[in-house]
Amino acid sequence: MIDRGLKAFAAEVIGTMVLMMAGPGSAVLHGKGIGTLGIALNFGLALAVMAFVIGRASGCHINPAVTIALWLARKVKGADVPFYIVAQLCGAFLGGLVIWIIAKSHTGFDATNNFAANGWGKHSPGGYGIWGAILVEVVFTAVLVFSVLATTHPRFPAMMAPVLVGGTLTLIHLVTIPIDNTSVNPARSFGAAVFAGPDALKQLWLFLVFPVVGSVVGLLAWLAVDDSRLEDTILGESELLRDARDKATEVVTKAADAAGDGLEAP
Repeated sequence: MIDRGLKAFAAEVIGTMVLMMAGPGSAVLHGKGIGTLGIALNFGLALAVMAFVIGRASGCHINPAVTIALWLARKVKGADVPFYIVAQLCGAFLGGLVIWIIAKSHTGFDATNNFAANGWGKHSPGGYGIWGAILVEVVFTAVLVFSVLATTHPRFPAMMAPVLVGGTLTLIHLVTIPIDNTSVNPARSFGAAVFAGPDALKQLWLFLVFPVVGSVVGLLAWLAVDDSRLEDTILGESELLRDARDKATEVVTKAADAAGDGLEAP
């Protein structure tokens, strides 16, 4: 059991490290050459490749928001969550360190505010403000989590999972890189911010908090279309959420009945 745990830890470290080197690494070392499309594809390809390579060892979360969503869905044990997140943060730091060492070998390179860190305002590639960054991180992390949860369905073809999640991450980056450099992954944000200087570290909190909020939203969205119930998840322990679900169901049922009566009227 210990050996299996260490293998999963190593897999998450390596997977997150590769994601950092491929995604932010491509932006730092060759961003002007490959542009937004190239960077987005590198993020998606890195996730897809790592899902094929380490999926059997750890599930290839390589993202704390994904780990938290799977825990809320009762697909990961609570005791394993800190284990996964520590591995992901270590991998992000190591990946960032490799890129920093390579970049520093270039004459005149300064990582300060120049290391693919996430940000808003003057640190946004397109000049977008804090509310744009918040909405991006909540909505698009939810999209990522929604696609990840789809791969956990018993009838989902396992070999297609890397293609789905990698494609989803590419799509997300194509839309959101101009807004805040795209996080949807607190570990990725951490791995860039520690090398990008104090401005990035001051804004890091947003990219730690709101992807987690997005993971909850993504789980709720999945429950709306899946045959799983709210009670099958940790969120089902909340009486407030159960009551909200029941009231929403009641409203939808009444609306459907009223529409049906309207259609039957002469």
